[in-house]
Amino acid sequence: MAFERGVKYYTAGTVKVAFPEDKVCCAYCPLMETYARKQCRLTGELLVDDRYIGYRCPIKFEEEEK
Repeated sequence: MAFERGVKYYTAGTVKVAFPEDKVCCAYCPLMETYARKQCRLTGELLVDDRYIGYRCPIKFEEEEK
């Protein structure tokens, strides 16, 4: 009975994240923390350069035909 007072399981969900005009990078992501330092709110990754996608970014991008 190791989980008598703990969490037995988690339920996962998905969220759609929109970027303006094909500017897909951490700088335009709503999950970006910018108050004290550049850090992803989702993964906790500290971002040195927010012009690119973070190494640990879990967002899966869909290819659109234009």
